[in-house]
Amino acid sequence: MTRTLTAAVFAVLLMMLTACGGGSDSESSSDSSSSSAASSAGSGKDDATAAASISDSLMQAQKTGDSGTQLLSMDRKDADCIGTGLVDKVGTASLQKYGMLTEDMKAGTDLSGLKMSKTDAESTTDVVFTCTDVEAMMRSAMGKSGNIPRQLQSCVNKVLTEGNLRPMFAKIFEGKQAAAQKELTAPLLACAKKAQPSQQ
Repeated sequence: MTRTLTAAVFAVLLMMLTACGGGSDSESSSDSSSSSAASSAGSGKDDATAAASISDSLMQAQKTGDSGTQLLSMDRKDADCIGTGLVDKVGTASLQKYGMLTEDMKAGTDLSGLKMSKTDAESTTDVVFTCTDVEAMMRSAMGKSGNIPRQLQSCVNKVLTEGNLRPMFAKIFEGKQAAAQKELTAPLLACAKKAQPSQQ
């Protein structure tokens, strides 16, 4: 039961993160590197285009329900904040390298191969938490997902704190899904055991 609960929470988290900027693939070709280098000194116009592309991608994904993002609750102000924040804190060159932006400053479409550096992963996490109420969004998403047993909903709400979620987000942005899931497993296990003493 607890393993299923952990998997359900983690699955919704991954679906939410898939919407955060997009991404193409994990290729690291020389072409990608050269285009990233060329855009590292990108103009203010490029930065504005990149930020708007990310924002548009977030809103479109939420509207169409792509990648499970029908579970999101984000307005344009939040999306604009994330787009601008990622461009400011990570930079267009790095976002292109990671596949979150294309060469022409469009948002990527697949986050599955995302592997950021530790510094960029932490910066991206800071942007997401600064721009949105992640805890409230996650709790709402869990309720809408239908994957959480009613009797364990309070456990999920208790575990989905900023202190638990921040390191998870950072690890997922680094491409370390297994390590990220471990961040959630321990507190969920502890809470679920207390919530279901008769089943132990």
